[in-house]
Amino acid sequence: MADFRKLFAVSLLAGILAGLLLSLLQHYQTQPLILAAERLEMPNAGHAHDWHPEDGWQRAAFTLLFNCLSGLGFALLISTAMYWHGVSGHRRGWLWGIAGYLVFFVAPALGLPPELPGTDSAALHSRQAWWLFTAATTAAGLFGLFFGKNRWLQAGSIILLLVPHLIGAPHPDAVQALAPEHLQQRFIWMSAVSNALFWLALGVLSGWLLPKFRL
Repeated sequence: MADFRKLFAVSLLAGILAGLLLSLLQHYQTQPLILAAERLEMPNAGHAHDWHPEDGWQRAAFTLLFNCLSGLGFALLISTAMYWHGVSGHRRGWLWGIAGYLVFFVAPALGLPPELPGTDSAALHSRQAWWLFTAATTAAGLFGLFFGKNRWLQAGSIILLLVPHLIGAPHPDAVQALAPEHLQQRFIWMSAVSNALFWLALGVLSGWLLPKFRL
């Protein structure tokens, strides 16, 4: 129980710091693009939208809260993984951060890249199911590839990495977007950069903090 409390404390601190970093990056990199897309969407909106935070402090506060909670959850995964494998330190943290980035951003984004408001998408439950399936198979595939000692297991792991992309992500029959192509591409790249720094920060902070808490 004492070790779990320490793991939670490490994850909380790493998650908050990484969440703050991600929120700052989003404020300057992706939020201006989202606001620009929303301005294009407003004249074309034919129905009332559900409630959402207003621009300004309300949106910033909800974004920060979400990023810190996400950081806590992901940092807990990284810290627990390093604890179970008996490794720590910022150098090992880099590797676990890269793994998390590949599992939770890169692999799903290959089929479902980040989208700006005003972009037609497939049904939400279909996208969520494919995202979860892709993250799970990518995590299992990377684990088997790097920790499996059997060649057949490693070969099966490569197949696992490919399966969700061979199945294909759900998309509407005709994709339409209000935002111009250059804006969408910039949003995808800025999201990729922001998330890469977020995951690297999570890994490095978790690895660096674990010995500080004698774990």
